[in-house]
Amino acid sequence: MRRSRRLASTVLLLTAGIATACTSEGTQPHGGDGPWTLNGLVATAAGATIQRSIDAPPSKGTAKILGIAGVADTDVILSVKDGVCQVTPLPASLTEPTGTAPTSVGAPRPAGHASSDAHQEFPGTILDGKYTAASAQLQPFQFATVGCSEKAMAVQIEGIGGALPMKKSGDSLQVWREGQNAVIAVGLPEAIHGQAPKQSTS
Repeated sequence: MRRSRRLASTVLLLTAGIATACTSEGTQPHGGDGPWTLNGLVATAAGATIQRSIDAPPSKGTAKILGIAGVADTDVILSVKDGVCQVTPLPASLTEPTGTAPTSVGAPRPAGHASSDAHQEFPGTILDGKYTAASAQLQPFQFATVGCSEKAMAVQIEGIGGALPMKKSGDSLQVWREGQNAVIAVGLPEAIHGQAPKQSTS
């Protein structure tokens, strides 16, 4: 994995119904107690094609889609489900739901052993408070890192070429470019900090 060892990360790659979770201690983390702020956010209008693709078998249950960003010819879907912040790429030209759930990268709701924003790197430069993080190759991009906190989630996508990321939907969605990467965040505004967006998100 290309990320710094200083970042106590959790890796969760969801594909074809297979979920793998690990931490630096080798144990599966547990979510926090009480209501999760991200669960309380209003879902965005994603459309049946996207919703049914995210929830396609072997996935179970219904994801709450919080935001959609456009990066090149791809829709990047930010959602929460079963205590996990999930990032899923789908072709922007998709007109019919996928037959199986697409590959996603997810990080669980933070618990006692989560990292904090004392780390001077992504996602600590974006998310306020404790968070978990997951990183993986995520087609059609080179690499993606997602951070998950109590009040916000963020994803950094590498390998976007000359694309200018755009906001498509989501009341609290913020999208901007940092060098050769796209950064997408959704959640309570006071929980998202760091570099201000370089482009309009309207």
